Amino acid sequence: MNNAADIVELQHQLAFQEQTIDTLNEVVSQQQKDITRLDRALGLLAQQMTNLQQAADAGQGGQEASQPPHY
Repeated sequence: MNNAADIVELQHQLAFQEQTIDTLNEVVSQQQKDITRLDRALGLLAQQMTNLQQAADAGQGGQEASQPPHY
């Protein structure tokens, strides 16, 4: 191969690599947005679970020893 053909081949490879990097960057950016959104949702769910557990604990105050109302 001559130098001109080598340069053209390198330019093609560089263009392909730049396109690949741009595509990967978009994917990583979208994944980070998804992770942030899921992290917020998980935090909200954890807080709801804590609130429900606290409400359940508060509601069981004196009912553990007594029979349910249908007895």
